Amino acid sequence: MGKHDNLISFVGKPDDAHKDMNWTGINRIAWMDDSLIPGSLYFEIMWFTTPREPGPPPHTHDFDEIIGFIGGDPDNPGDLGGEARFMLEGEWYTFTRSGLIFIPAGMEHSPMHIVSVDRPFIHFSGGPSKGTYDKKFTE
Repeated sequence: MGKHDNLISFVGKPDDAHKDMNWTGINRIAWMDDSLIPGSLYFEIMWFTTPREPGPPPHTHDFDEIIGFIGGDPDNPGDLGGEARFMLEGEWYTFTRSGLIFIPAGMEHSPMHIVSVDRPFIHFSGGPSKGTYDKKFTE
């Protein structure tokens, strides 16, 4: 290995994170934040493999966030391979194509509903959160 090993993460979010969340149908791929690598941004990547009920509840953050849904078909990367719905300030948006969402700091967002999965797809989220990934629930 090299002199910058301390800047690399190969781990998914720990099992004790979000203990109240149902992780069925989610394969956590990689994650990092300030608690794992001091000074780093928050970022996590996962596969969705089955439909899921909506979650987590509506919330806000003190930081900007980018959320993405990316299809897994290399011959048609724009096709999500399923349907995801995501709520921004009480309004649902439907994704059947690969795409990104920019969520400014303080904007209410979630829940996310994975309606169908024809082929597993990638979901990620990240932002310049320092310290732990804090949500301020609005319900």
